[in-house]
Amino acid sequence: MDQKGQIWITKSLSDQQKACAQNSGLEVKEIALTKIQYLDFPKDLPEAEAWIFTSQNTVKNLSQTPFKGRVYASGKQTANVLKEKGFETKSGDSETAQNLAELIADDGVKSALFFCGNIRRNELPNYLAKKGVQLKEEVVYHTLLDPKKIPSQKGDALFFMSPSAVESFAMMNEFDTELDYYSIGETTASTLRKKGVQKINTAKEASFEAMLEQYAKQIKNGVPRIKK
Repeated sequence: MDQKGQIWITKSLSDQQKACAQNSGLEVKEIALTKIQYLDFPKDLPEAEAWIFTSQNTVKNLSQTPFKGRVYASGKQTANVLKEKGFETKSGDSETAQNLAELIADDGVKSALFFCGNIRRNELPNYLAKKGVQLKEEVVYHTLLDPKKIPSQKGDALFFMSPSAVESFAMMNEFDTELDYYSIGETTASTLRKKGVQKINTAKEASFEAMLEQYAKQIKNGVPRIKK
């Protein structure tokens, strides 16, 4: 059976996430590989039938602007943050941008406003364009890479929370086959594969808590985690 290593989480954790990590009894270390620069939320927004949010970062500076249209969110955590700000959302089982795009198209939305960062993937805009949805974008934050050397060792697990964290990691670290890689979702897993990582544990739900639970279950069940 593998020996339990420490978990490196490639972002800063919230107080709630820190409490979750502490309660798990696992050794979790934070090392943020990206920085978020929030922009002032735009005051004059173009008209649209729907608003789209695929990240908690897009909600950070969202004011409670009156909006009578539909609000779509990818992932439970993004939906929860929007709910705290007074917005009812529709997400279904949409844990990925692609799934959310399919839901929006199926709902017959003709125009939408997509709140995003300066680094984003193209799946959602491309899919909605093919379905004839008029999509406008509002960049509300910038992702800045902040590469650092991680003193990881055999048996450690690395939790990647975004494709940008993978890119930042690659700037100063090697993807060692004796490390165990976890991704928060398929988009991040795809970026890891492009770096040559073949064995990836992808969370069933896009959250740190789900990743930690998956890791803990594998440790408890004695599932080999180190892939050679």
